[in-house]
This record gives sequence, C-alpha cells and structure tokens, in this order.
Amino acid sequence: MIALSSSLASLGSDELDRLPAPCGAGDRDADHSRVASRGRLWRRSLPAAIASLLVGGLFSGCAGPEMAIPECEAGGRLAVLAQAVPSASLVPCLREMPVGWSFAALDVEAGRARFWLDSDRAGPRSVEVGLQPACDTAGASAVDPEEDGARRFQRLQSLTPRFVGTTYDVFDGGCVTYRYELTEGAHIALHADLHDAVALFPRQALADEIRDDLGLDLDP
Repeated sequence: MIALSSSLASLGSDELDRLPAPCGAGDRDADHSRVASRGRLWRRSLPAAIASLLVGGLFSGCAGPEMAIPECEAGGRLAVLAQAVPSASLVPCLREMPVGWSFAALDVEAGRARFWLDSDRAGPRSVEVGLQPACDTAGASAVDPEEDGARRFQRLQSLTPRFVGTTYDVFDGGCVTYRYELTEGAHIALHADLHDAVALFPRQALADEIRDDLGLDLDP
C-alpha cells in the first residue's frame, strides 16, 4: 500500500505563497480586519502530504473559507487535520452549520490544527476548535461526554458580561479543545449550537475510506 505522504507531490514554501487568494480578496479595503479573519486559510510549514492536499482539495480555482470546512466525511480536508496530529484516534469535524454561524478560517501545522467559527450574535471567531496530542485539564470539571471513546471536561472563566470557557474532549492519542466567548443571555443556545455542530470523526474510519477510495494510507 502506498503511503499518502509519499504519493503526493512535494511543495515548497515559495509554491505555497503563490496559491490563489480567497474569493473576494480584492474587496477588503472597506473592512480589512474582519474580511481577513473570515476569508483566509492560514498556511504554515507542513509535510508534503498536507501541503498537497491543501492545493488539490482546498485551492482549486477561486477558493473562499467554505472550501476549507472540515466536514464530517472522509476526504482531503479531514485528512489535513488528521495528519497534523498522527496519534489522534478522533478528528474534529463539522456536521452542519447552525443558523447564524459561519466558518471563519483553518490553521494547520505539525502537531496542531485549529479552526474558528463566527456567530452573528457572539461575533467573529467567537469559537476556536483545536486538535492537539494532549490537553491540560487541571482545574476543569468532568461533564457528561457526547462522543463515544472520549471523556469531556469543562473550565469556565467568566459568566458575565460574556460567557467564556473551554471544553475538552480527551481520547486516545489526542484532545480537542473548544474555546468560546459567547454573548450573555444567548449563551445557552449558542453553546448548544457549538456542540451540535462539531463532531469527532474516527481516524480509523477516515483511514479505511481513503485506502478504499484512493488506494493510499493515511499514515505512513
């Protein structure tokens, strides 16, 4: 079986810099900071497989942030996150975007992957979802898990004037963090929206589908 990382073409940093800009990149002058936060897929030093997936799967022609959404289905976008943390048995993904929410950006590097969500009530990047090999849950309280194979913890930092905190899903080989800063009053519904939208995709199922569909191994 061919390894995914060895089967894809290697791209250097200069080639990554020449990737097409997101759609609407020329119309940012009116509100540069907000559009930049919503419309950019961050690119850092990555293994060749990840860089190739970014180009082949996410930057085909004119690509906006919707092209980077790691949906809960096997494919290049989810493989990007999985390869960032090879030990993680589960990978965060988006099932369906709730009303009033939108995808902002994706940031992937070796050892960590993050994405942000905007809310029309809580504001831009009010939620950050991160995947890493481990988490420090000291001081966090155990709460009922929502995903098989994961333990959940929660640490609240503030209840007013903003509902601020972090939820942790801890599992074999990895951890997913949900950092949120939500509008007081609407925070109960917004918090429920977040955990309805984000799910954990089994790495083995992703690897099996990539092997069956492409004849490639997700992990070397």
